[in-house]
Amino acid sequence: MKTSWLLSFIGLSLLARRARCTDYPLLPYDPETTSDCADWFNNDDGRSCKWVRDYFEATPEEFSRWNPSVGLNCEPWYEWNSYCVITWTKINSTLPATSKTTTTSSLTTTAPILGPSPTAWTDMGCYVEDPELPILDVNFNPNGDSSLSVPKCWQTCYRRFYDYAGVQNGNQCWCGSYVGGEWAANQTSCNSPCTGNPSTFCGGPGFIRIYKADKNVPSVTTTSTAGTVSSTSTSTSGAKRNLDAVKNMGIF
Repeated sequence: MKTSWLLSFIGLSLLARRARCTDYPLLPYDPETTSDCADWFNNDDGRSCKWVRDYFEATPEEFSRWNPSVGLNCEPWYEWNSYCVITWTKINSTLPATSKTTTTSSLTTTAPILGPSPTAWTDMGCYVEDPELPILDVNFNPNGDSSLSVPKCWQTCYRRFYDYAGVQNGNQCWCGSYVGGEWAANQTSCNSPCTGNPSTFCGGPGFIRIYKADKNVPSVTTTSTAGTVSSTSTSTSGAKRNLDAVKNMGIF
C-alpha cells in the first residue's frame, strides 16, 4: 500500500512539472513574443531569468530577441509568466545535415541509407481513442493547434525523447513512450485534414494516427563492379542536439 501511494505521488509530481515546458503559454506572456516560438517555459516556481537562459542554453541576445520585454540584463523579470525558450528557427538550424560522397568508374548500386531520426518514422496506422485510458501519454495541444502538421508533431515528440507520436482531429499532437490502444476497424477513419497542411490527414474525431520513430543505423555501404570499388558514406554536421533545451522538465 505504501509503495503504491509513493508511486502515485511521484507520477503526479512528474506530470505537474512536465507542464512547465509546453508548446503554448500556460501563464501570462508578452504579446510581442516571437511567433516562431517552439517551446514555452511556464515560470511557476520562481526560477530566475539567468537560470532559465542557462538551462535552455539561450544567449542573452537570443532570449531578448524571443522575449522583447526582457532586456539583456534580465530585467524586468516576473514569476508566474511564460517565456519562449527556443524557436523553430534555432531547432532547424541544429538538425543534422547529411552529405553523400561517391567515387566510381562504373555503374554501381548501394542499399538505401536511413537518415538520423527523426527524419524516418513508421506509420503504425489509425487507432481508436479510449475515453478512459489515453492511447499515448501526453496531449500537447488540448486546445488545438492552428498550424499542426505531421512532421511538426514528430519534432514535438522527438525533442522530448518520446518514441511515439500521434495526431488527432486535425489539430492535436500526442506523444508517448508506448501505445495503449487498438486499431480502428476502418483505417480510413483518420481522415481529418491537418490544420497546418490540409493536403495530409491528422487523425480524426475519436481516432489517432500513430507513428513510431525509427532508430538511426550506420549508413556506410561498399559495393564493387567490374573490379571497381565504390563507396558511399554520410556524415552529419551541426547535429548536436540541445539536450538541456529539450530535456523533460520532470527531472527538476
